Amino acid sequence: PLGERSIGLARAQGYGAKFEHYFGWQSENTYVIAQIEHIKAVRNLREILSVPGIDGYIVGPYDLSGSIGKPGSFDDPEFLSAMDEIRRVSAEMDVPGGVHVVEPDPQALQKCIDDGNTFIAYGVDTRMLDTACRGGLKSLGTE
Repeated sequence: PLGERSIGLARAQGYGAKFEHYFGWQSENTYVIAQIEHIKAVRNLREILSVPGIDGYIVGPYDLSGSIGKPGSFDDPEFLSAMDEIRRVSAEMDVPGGVHVVEPDPQALQKCIDDGNTFIAYGVDTRMLDTACRGGLKSLGTE
């Protein structure tokens, strides 16, 4: 939350009317979550999570799997090994983490919870709509 960034007057500060209050509040209430989306990030995870001000991490599984040359192959041993390494290092460092479960799959969600993820991004609006629509068509016998 520290460092250089723009300071525009927007809705969060009441378009300037609550600027002082917001500026103080955000200094105490901003969380910085590192995105772990490349195998190079996994290899440098200890250094990344040691950066002052980092409060946690989230894994982008499609990008991570793509970075090992196996996009979307979430059962691949190399991908699973990377995920195990992320969990191991973060547990050693006591840094909370999460993962993005892109497909709206309750079993995948439960596995992420069981794996100890502290927060989970669940789905993407377009995938949820697609899954619901295709499921509805399938229940009618059409696809």
